[in-house]
Amino acid sequence: MFKENDNMRPGPTPERVLAICRLVNQGNYSSQDLFKLSELDPDSKFEEEAIRRSVEAAEELKLIMKSGDKYLINIPDASFKSATAFRKAISPIIFANKKSTFFRLTEWYIANSDMTQEINRFDDFAAMSAKNGIESISENDVLGWRFWMRFLGHAYQYNKTLIPNMKVRLGDALEAVEPGTKMTAVQFVTWLKENVPEAAASCTNQGLSLAVSNGLRTLHEEGTVELISTMDAAKVGLFKLVGVSFNDFSEIIIKGA
Repeated sequence: MFKENDNMRPGPTPERVLAICRLVNQGNYSSQDLFKLSELDPDSKFEEEAIRRSVEAAEELKLIMKSGDKYLINIPDASFKSATAFRKAISPIIFANKKSTFFRLTEWYIANSDMTQEINRFDDFAAMSAKNGIESISENDVLGWRFWMRFLGHAYQYNKTLIPNMKVRLGDALEAVEPGTKMTAVQFVTWLKENVPEAAASCTNQGLSLAVSNGLRTLHEEGTVELISTMDAAKVGLFKLVGVSFNDFSEIIIKGA
């Protein structure tokens, strides 16, 4: 799921992988034990595949590990107490591998988020990304990928349209920044490239992608950050939208949740 040239199956959703982690934490279970505890319909071939792939995804991310024929939890208990805690724990792990198909498709989506708004079929989405260098992407891959990128906070989904807004992902990353910290816009871009690597390729001192811009505008409206645009100061452009308050900023103040 998260390896280089790996396909992204719809079965192992974030919720299923989280459930596997919670089960493993309850006791030393074998693969067979996990299947019995996880299955809702023992006759469903899809469910069997989904559970198997979910265990594999948890192993790929090193959330669980095998000792003999038993699985052991490999992350702190606090990491899976809630879906929010789980999201914050796994995001740095997932985006550390810049060669994975998942990273590359997410990076492409962020860079092209203004174009992808108009796509309302996942097979068209797969064709567009494949044409632009993300090889061997199928509709099935897009279906699996969209569960995770929505969960990780890069977009919202309405019907089959992915609405780019990285408010959740940026908010999670900004929690590591001391409240009250002020950065120039250029300093923020440097911080962004280091801490949100999937957005690094599409964000420059000249401007930010639509997904990142929407996220910053939302965080500003919610009071998590304050965007300041000072006349005659060096500015970084937000993706231009008609009728919005900010289309550029010169400074950002991190206020915290």
